[in-house]
Amino acid sequence: MNFLAGVNRLLRIEHILSGQDDDITSFSDTQHAADISLAQIAIQDEITELISERLIPYEHTTSTISLVTSTRSYALQTNFTRFFGVPSFYDSVSNIRIYEFNGGEEALMNYDLNYKTNLGAPMYWYWDNTTTKNVAFYNVPDSTWNARSLAYDYEMSVMVANSTDTIPFHNNEEAYSFIFCAARRFSFMRSKKNANNLMTDGGYLNAKSRLYAMIRPTNPPEYYGAIY
Repeated sequence: MNFLAGVNRLLRIEHILSGQDDDITSFSDTQHAADISLAQIAIQDEITELISERLIPYEHTTSTISLVTSTRSYALQTNFTRFFGVPSFYDSVSNIRIYEFNGGEEALMNYDLNYKTNLGAPMYWYWDNTTTKNVAFYNVPDSTWNARSLAYDYEMSVMVANSTDTIPFHNNEEAYSFIFCAARRFSFMRSKKNANNLMTDGGYLNAKSRLYAMIRPTNPPEYYGAIY
């Protein structure tokens, strides 16, 4: 299901589109412009909710950083959300992993006053806080590490923005449950109710529990409590 199809389904659940109404064909349709915009926000907010709970499937991917002599800081992929597993970089040449410096840059600046300029073998990485998600290495790579490729596993962004973007679920059963959750969020937003009260809405909770049951990687237990 793509973003446009999700918005159409949400609008039908909420009876914005009903009877013989045609589906919208783009987000620029003017007949229901305000509701279309709100439906997009509801879906995006619901995706954000699931991302924060680490429930969205097929996020895991891999990328690399190519080291450059005397260069301390490197940008991660633009679709980077967070590291997958233990945050680290893998050097296949030396067959080692480079882990985060304990305490980050604040601890490192007291550990070594010249941490930004000392050249050598990168032993640790740390966050380099800028307007983008950057990491830096200690030591700063010297010439023997020039062009060395470091791999890292991360969870990529699955946010939707364009009408053709795929809503990030494996099948229609998951997508339909998700859209019902987003529809309840849309209803709260449209009626100017506090979205924090969604967790008291029976329809929302029912759809979300179905979605969780289908997303979880293992089967739910067949029995509860002690067996004697």
